[in-house]
Amino acid sequence: MSAGFPRIDGSEADDKPGEFFVKIRGAIASLIACSVFVLGGCSAGGDAATSNSSASPATIEVEEDLVTVDVRIARSLLDQNGSLTDEEIVAGAQENGIAAVVEGDTVVYTMTKPQRDEMLAQMRSSAQDAADELIADDTNSVTGVQFNDAMTSVKVSVDAAKYGALESFLALGFYIQGALYQQFNGVAPDDIDVIVEFVDEATGEVLDTGSYQEMRENLGQ
Repeated sequence: MSAGFPRIDGSEADDKPGEFFVKIRGAIASLIACSVFVLGGCSAGGDAATSNSSASPATIEVEEDLVTVDVRIARSLLDQNGSLTDEEIVAGAQENGIAAVVEGDTVVYTMTKPQRDEMLAQMRSSAQDAADELIADDTNSVTGVQFNDAMTSVKVSVDAAKYGALESFLALGFYIQGALYQQFNGVAPDDIDVIVEFVDEATGEVLDTGSYQEMRENLGQ
């Protein structure tokens, strides 16, 4: 089977789009939602104009001092549907004991280092919850998901007899999860990468592989 991730960029895949593709899109949305749950969960819903800022995880920066950590997040990453007002974002953070300031297309969260560490742990937990949902759904081929400690590598075990080319698009969700975690943990944007492998659970053969940086290059980011 070909290495499929350039197909994200629009090249031809083996499977024809249809109901399965819709399901894959839903699974990707679930993975991404879990990756930003810790941040977006600090905010209540509402109506606002849609932001035009980039949704790339590379727009997150971390600044540390002796007491607190400032985490700068692209508003579009936190509020992908443009449904929150500035006031709701700030109020949601305050409810969780965190300060927030909206600066144009950026939201700056200020928290203690223990709070940041707790959020990182919650992000890993949320990523695993999303993976467990994929594994439990027997309509796809996923039988296991392993993240390394730094969230730079994801091994997705699959039933090769059920695996289809469109399932390689699940990598998009894992890319966002890993990149968000790394940047929230202070890794410089240019140093971020997430390697995703889809592996035959029976033989260990790598069926598809790709990386976050390759995806960005394919999409011209």
